[in-house]
Amino acid sequence: SDDIALIAVQGPKSKQVLLKLMDEELLPKKYYSFKDKVNIAGCEAMVSKTGYTGELGYEIYCKSLDAKTIWNELLEKGKDEGIVPCGLGCRDTLRLEAGMPLYGNELSDSITPLEAGLSFTVKMNKENFIGKEAILNKGESNKVRVGIKITGRGIAREDCKVFYDDKEIGQTTSGTHLPYVDYAGAMAYVDKAYSSLGTKVLIQVRKRHVEGEIVDLPFYKRDN
Repeated sequence: SDDIALIAVQGPKSKQVLLKLMDEELLPKKYYSFKDKVNIAGCEAMVSKTGYTGELGYEIYCKSLDAKTIWNELLEKGKDEGIVPCGLGCRDTLRLEAGMPLYGNELSDSITPLEAGLSFTVKMNKENFIGKEAILNKGESNKVRVGIKITGRGIAREDCKVFYDDKEIGQTTSGTHLPYVDYAGAMAYVDKAYSSLGTKVLIQVRKRHVEGEIVDLPFYKRDN
């Protein structure tokens, strides 16, 4: 926003970098936890142990006026760890490798958590919660979210049709070359009947079909 900035420090050395700017007791210990009113590089901020990369990481919420100070200190103090700036393209590739869904692609107001493979986020046995009625009204879906390893030549982006032989079975939601595993991959929603690991599929990329295979998500999972 105009008032609040977010700086994400992500990667296996993110903790080492942050400890050069703040005391260790001020770092949140558990994933998805945060600490408020933390002094970092002389500025007050909130730090959370969160991220959208599949790697160890932290996110810093600070006043927009302080963002430049914190940013410059991170780049200066993180030189020995090889810190580099990166943008949304990099983050999107990382989250895709990690099998993380993105709103507007794998998530929308018409896709239920059960379809998206996020059933752990809802407890259907609760008496009631916001959205329960909508999930029940939609009923059991025939579509599931899967990973596809592209075995042919080409890259499947979003909105590419997926086929099993001549039968259309779904559509891709995200896709790109995945640098860490060194192959092209995509996420898609396909009919449950064709979602088994190892199922050979065809993805329509422009005017041709590219071979692919249903694989487990995530494409890549960090050690530890």
